[in-house]
Amino acid sequence: MTSTTFREVRTANENDTIWKKVSEDDFRRHLVELEQRTNAIPIDVQVFELKNHGTHGLSNQHVLPLSVEQRTADDFAFLAAVQEGAQSVAAVCLEQYLGKNQLLKVRFAAVDTFDEKLKFMLENICKLLMRVNTPAQTSQDDYTEELFRLVMRHHHSRLLARLRSVKWSKPRYLAASHKKPLWRDFANVVHRVQHVYPTKKESVTRRQVEQKLLRLASVYEDFESCEGVEEEQILIRLVRCTYELCQCPCIQAFASRLELLRPTAQIAAALKCLHQLEKIGSYYSISVDLVLTTKQYPVTFSNIQLEYVVPYASISTSIAYESWANTCHVHAEIQLVVDYDLRHQNLKENDGEAVMVWPHVIGTSKYLCYLCYLFIKHHRQYFIANTHGRLYDQWTVPDLKDYGRAVQQRYADVLKKMDEEVRATSDAVGERGQWRAEPMTSRRNLLLQ
Repeated sequence: MTSTTFREVRTANENDTIWKKVSEDDFRRHLVELEQRTNAIPIDVQVFELKNHGTHGLSNQHVLPLSVEQRTADDFAFLAAVQEGAQSVAAVCLEQYLGKNQLLKVRFAAVDTFDEKLKFMLENICKLLMRVNTPAQTSQDDYTEELFRLVMRHHHSRLLARLRSVKWSKPRYLAASHKKPLWRDFANVVHRVQHVYPTKKESVTRRQVEQKLLRLASVYEDFESCEGVEEEQILIRLVRCTYELCQCPCIQAFASRLELLRPTAQIAAALKCLHQLEKIGSYYSISVDLVLTTKQYPVTFSNIQLEYVVPYASISTSIAYESWANTCHVHAEIQLVVDYDLRHQNLKENDGEAVMVWPHVIGTSKYLCYLCYLFIKHHRQYFIANTHGRLYDQWTVPDLKDYGRAVQQRYADVLKKMDEEVRATSDAVGERGQWRAEPMTSRRNLLLQ
């Protein structure tokens, strides 16, 4: 995506900075020390379930339950992550306006700006969803199929990347990567089945799981050798078949039992392959979910508007774990937090937005990084989303003159608590360090229900 407009990250003066309780340089030095001691992965993957499945304490049938709000925001974020690299991360909040003029605003954020092609896709998705509950002869399945094909057209290149297909044109920064196509990983997954179901009485289940995996592997292999119109048809079939595999109880049970085995390189590789299948199958599952949710909450989805947060410019730094890391960025999740805090502090008592149900969750296309997780945890405004545990020291928070005293103080407190937790984690690990395997930064939980 090309970018033309960015906001400044630092506009506050030294008397009103959010770095008054811990200096930014000290904060960053503590991050680097923790990275050195933990190979930049200070915690394991953390997954949080929304325990409150109600509607923010409101007894209004037009307010989405928290679990639905989270899933829908995640779905939109996943669909907005079309590109590779930094552009593969998007975050979304849903604003629900109640009353006479019912409205759902979907607010997007990313490190870079959203190009017109992507906005066009998202607008067409919303137009389709707004048609779902209008009087028509179109069935729910037909809407799902229409949405699925729309998504497939725009995510074609992203899918080739997920497949590591020979048809994929690698971006420059991955030119030296030599990972084999995903379908070649199926052999290792199939081989793990006999270790998960080793006994004679489990032989029927073992053969069933193996056969399902082998059938899907053949679809993946067929895709690599097809051309022209056939390529599009097989890719659509591939995604739908992957979704169906992830919905199979026997495959879900296999994945669950595989997770419990003593970790080895082969098991880790098999799990990584299964998690990749989840993401591929998600292109169909999201189409199913969005249409079904629209059917269940017709008033909420009767009027949808899209909004885009203007991203922040990168800023230079001389303190980094990697020698090449000389710039810091404001992650998409932090952009949304800042955006809503600014809007909330400027909200007038009789403002029309008083009828708005403020977002309680942040949807993401990937799990939160370690620092976004810590920030949201200590900010305490949003339910904590899942984190992959990876620490990126090229992370920062806007330090703006626009902050009122309350926001400025809140961010200073959050950064101080983050710094304390970073230092405590580093001290607990000690100079001997602790090594963790590189985590997958994104998951779509289709298998482990």
